[in-house]
Amino acid sequence: MNPFLTCRSCRCVALLGVVASCWLLGLVVTPIPALAHEGHDHGAQPMITAVAPRLESSSEDFELLGVVRGDTLVVFLDRYASNDPVTDARIEVTAQGATIHAEPQPDGTFLVKAPWLSRPGTVDVVFAVNAGETSDLLAGLLEVPDSSAAAAPRGSELLTVLRREPVLWGLGLLLLLLGAVFGRALAARPRPSDATRAQAPTPMPLSVSATERAVKATRRATTAPLLGLVAGVGLVGPALAHGDEDHGAVDAPPPVVEQGMVLTDSPRRLADGSLFVPKPTQRLLIVRTKLAQVEDAAEAATIVGRVMADPTSGGRVQSAQTGRIEPPEGGLPVLGQRVTRGQVLAYVTPVITTVEAGGLREQIALLNSSITIAEQRVARLSQLEGSVPRREIDDAKRELEGLRRRRQALAPALVDREVLRASASGVISVANVVGGQIVEAREILYEIVDPARLWVEAVAYDPNAVVDIRSAVASTAEGDTVPLALVGRGLTLRQQAVPLQFRITRTAPTLTVGKPVTVIVQSSRSMSGVVLPSGSVVRAANGESVVFEHASAERFVPRPVRYRPLDGERVLVLAGIGPGSRVVTDGAGLLSQLR
Repeated sequence: MNPFLTCRSCRCVALLGVVASCWLLGLVVTPIPALAHEGHDHGAQPMITAVAPRLESSSEDFELLGVVRGDTLVVFLDRYASNDPVTDARIEVTAQGATIHAEPQPDGTFLVKAPWLSRPGTVDVVFAVNAGETSDLLAGLLEVPDSSAAAAPRGSELLTVLRREPVLWGLGLLLLLLGAVFGRALAARPRPSDATRAQAPTPMPLSVSATERAVKATRRATTAPLLGLVAGVGLVGPALAHGDEDHGAVDAPPPVVEQGMVLTDSPRRLADGSLFVPKPTQRLLIVRTKLAQVEDAAEAATIVGRVMADPTSGGRVQSAQTGRIEPPEGGLPVLGQRVTRGQVLAYVTPVITTVEAGGLREQIALLNSSITIAEQRVARLSQLEGSVPRREIDDAKRELEGLRRRRQALAPALVDREVLRASASGVISVANVVGGQIVEAREILYEIVDPARLWVEAVAYDPNAVVDIRSAVASTAEGDTVPLALVGRGLTLRQQAVPLQFRITRTAPTLTVGKPVTVIVQSSRSMSGVVLPSGSVVRAANGESVVFEHASAERFVPRPVRYRPLDGERVLVLAGIGPGSRVVTDGAGLLSQLR
């Protein structure tokens, strides 16, 4: 047998094997996840796409949500205005002519088990709610899906796609055949010399060049059908993505499958910016709402201030001379220690040089000598009383008394020390004293503050905002709010601003001297808007101030707003929301962190 023909036959068999393998590989690696039902988009959705069947109903008093979990209906009942859970209600469910009592659960939900939950179709459900003195009827429409039609077998899906897209499959097969024919045409033909050698009785081995040509021909014959196969699979693969669906990557975590239904009840941010927050998550985060109402409120302005000590109750302790600090018997007072007015805080021993000490001792010695001479003179004149004028005796005595006082004034400079006493009653807020420390004259050693009597000093760059102040409050960075009483307003500008001083009428534990605060002053003028707690307004990712509107049972929509602070605990929303909207008052900061 001709080796060349044998090689060609082998190549044909190998080619058929490659084609068959690639064909089967193409069917296996075809993206089966694209075989989804028509009209479903696997990308980001602008609306809530939770697959678990839901039923919503609301009235002026209640908001009810029912979620189907297998053959059980989980009912969540909340107050419509405040979103407070209602856990002590009696609920009777009527559907398809049968009435069932909902069983309360420890987690605050109600369970309904009914036969119509396992039958696919649309069910009209009526809920009779009785919560204390409030009774209501809530109706809704529930669509129960067919749990048996969860997922068709893979082979039937492929056959369905084959029947639905015959044109693209025909084009793929045509390209495959063209590739095979083109590869057959590129196969090597035996040369005359090769045919002559084929008729010889003794087969001759192929030359090296003939072998290389055979290998290259095999590669060409194999590559061309493979290219055709790749082109065919490239056309057929998109056919498996039916309709107008998008099978791109989905950022959401893989859903949980329960009895044929895909449950994606997890909080997430939707494509339109709204939030899908399931009821269990709302109760975990303690999300509360309030109905927006337009009302009048006092016009307010915000200025910057800082906490200061009351100048009428506090005080400072300073040294009148340079000296060394010595502690009293009870030791030096420390920060935070309460002291009383007149209490000894420390001693200051004068510090003098050797030359100064020698000069003082010399002056004292001269005074002692002068005092001795004066005493002798007074004694002598006193013996001559009657013969010596009285005036001369008195002058001698006065001179002696003056010398003694001069000595008395110089003697403490060597041994005496200064006593530092508390100038007011309060708490030590500043202590710059250590035992043995040498301090200078007029140096501040202690500052005493009464924590129950603090002031706030603020500056207003807009004089019109502080003309008619009706009330004022101070807000700290920690969220504490303290009321203020106006003490006075300065008539001299300080850095082009009007200085103001306020007295804190009710202190907070976090207030310290020098702490920066935000002062909100209210005037007698009024403005109209929606009054909300300050925690309702949060900062969005783009920097806007937003509030969350409770649009439906599990959907929250961020609304950009324009607002002004009122009193540190409330804000006045001027634009962005209308009356009657349910606005989140508690938990808005946690909702803003959902991504």
